[in-house]
Amino acid sequence: MVYKAVQTLDLLNRTLAADNGNTFRMWLGRVLPHIGDAYRSDEDPYRTHLGASIIGGQCERAVAYAWRWALKRPPRGRKGERTVDAHGRMTRLWNRGHLEEGRFIALLLTGGIAVYQQGADGKQYKVSDLGGHFGGSCDGVVMGIPDLPPGVPALGEFKTHSEKSFEELVEKGLRLAKPAHYAQMMVYMQRMGLVCGFYLAVNKNTDELYAEIVQYDREVDDEMLARAKRIVFGDKMPPRLRMASPGFYVCKYMCDFTDVCFSTVKPDRSCRTCQHWFPMPDGTSQCALGSAYGNIVTLDKAAQIAGCQQYTLAPMLK
Repeated sequence: MVYKAVQTLDLLNRTLAADNGNTFRMWLGRVLPHIGDAYRSDEDPYRTHLGASIIGGQCERAVAYAWRWALKRPPRGRKGERTVDAHGRMTRLWNRGHLEEGRFIALLLTGGIAVYQQGADGKQYKVSDLGGHFGGSCDGVVMGIPDLPPGVPALGEFKTHSEKSFEELVEKGLRLAKPAHYAQMMVYMQRMGLVCGFYLAVNKNTDELYAEIVQYDREVDDEMLARAKRIVFGDKMPPRLRMASPGFYVCKYMCDFTDVCFSTVKPDRSCRTCQHWFPMPDGTSQCALGSAYGNIVTLDKAAQIAGCQQYTLAPMLK
């Protein structure tokens, strides 16, 4: 069952029309300067944790490559697109997603819907599991959604879509159209003690909105946690997709790791791709070489990126 948030969309459109969008623009001026991800000047391609935003990806093997820092490569582009053009386009696209978060929040505030993005410590809401190896940062918690009973908080998740993706979302609903987004919400909801979520999406071509109320799904959450455990602590790569090949459209156009997956290139050199690296249950990373001699060598992020002269490619990545 798909629960479209019809009342909420009606409220947002009515309040925009009420004063020609003046209140909306006022909120934009207040909100956008605080969307730090859009203005960050120290972007780091390496994430020490396995992100909830990718755990529900179609190919578990690709998620594992990301966790192990297998390749720091520009994203794969469209057919015939130069690598540098693809990298520039995707950088702008990701930045647009961050900026759109501010527009979503301003829109909700215009409709009188409260949006909370920080805890008592003043920091963005984050969730973690597996000692900190698995988790992420959510878009916020919303209160006052007309399609929910009064006083019921909901996880807020805001996404941008191409026209084709948006049309599929409208037709099928979140779970079937965007299972990775759905899985991400389940992970966040459970760890934040929320029983429902509010998914708000925009068609980047037309600015049309889609909104859905999403119920917590324990089965999917458990499945994602089990997948995360396999990836984080496993010593074997997950299998490829059943139809996988260098020419399969998912591998060719939708995956950044096709080259290493099919042994066209070797994985990048770092502790993460070395056979001596291993994650600990407490969330740290250690080197087996030191442990073999009775020394505990805990590796911070800088050390993992740098690696050492005793690097040996992990068998699972060969």
